[in-house]
Amino acid sequence: MARLEGRRVLLVEDESLVAMLGEDMLLELGCEVELAMRLDKALSLARGGDFDMAILDVNLGETCSYPIADVLFERCIPFIFATGYGTAGIEPAYNAIPVMQKPYQIGQMATLLRHLLACETLAQKGTDPGKALTCTCAVGLGTRGPTQIRAD
Repeated sequence: MARLEGRRVLLVEDESLVAMLGEDMLLELGCEVELAMRLDKALSLARGGDFDMAILDVNLGETCSYPIADVLFERCIPFIFATGYGTAGIEPAYNAIPVMQKPYQIGQMATLLRHLLACETLAQKGTDPGKALTCTCAVGLGTRGPTQIRAD
């Protein structure tokens, strides 16, 4: 089982209380956390920060976190999406990315982050606009469309 202690996590969340909850859970899991609540700060951190993985809130006010996801793809940094809308709120081009259902639950968060660390092949964004992302470890999860793991 992949260990989370000491792993650096970029947490992108625009709601203050939800961000504090997510940060507290990550700290409890032993992670080091860098929090970004705005798209511009998150993009800056994603471009230059030293992270093992990231959690991206899909909806950031009037915009989405997909530009951050694209930077993380370029840098081969694994990540999960977080949303209260479930997998239905994810654009099809990102359908192989694991989705964490909000509100955050520490068990689900730990399971998904360990999944990221255990995945030998990172998801890759397709070159065709409608082409889905693929992750070899997601195949064994028995899902179609976005990977949504429930730990409850």
